[in-house]
Amino acid sequence: MDTIVRRMADETGLDFSHQISSLESKCSRALKDLYTHLTPFQCLTIARHPNRPTVLDHILNIKDKDKWVELHGNGTGYNDPAIVTG
Repeated sequence: MDTIVRRMADETGLDFSHQISSLESKCSRALKDLYTHLTPFQCLTIARHPNRPTVLDHILNIKDKDKWVELHGNGTGYNDPAIVTG
């Protein structure tokens, strides 16, 4: 939505920067208010959301990911995919 408004502002020559910053500020306050008043169950639901980034997501965004070597196994021949080490 933000890019659509910015593109429209560029095409028409109108300045929407004040309205955009006002809306971004309102959105930021609304998100802060929303996350401040969550119930424990809602916090748990967010923590377990399937689209939440995992450790592997963060590792893949590391600059020197070519140097990353993932270690497997626990010394007895078993591999637990929930545990990521390297």
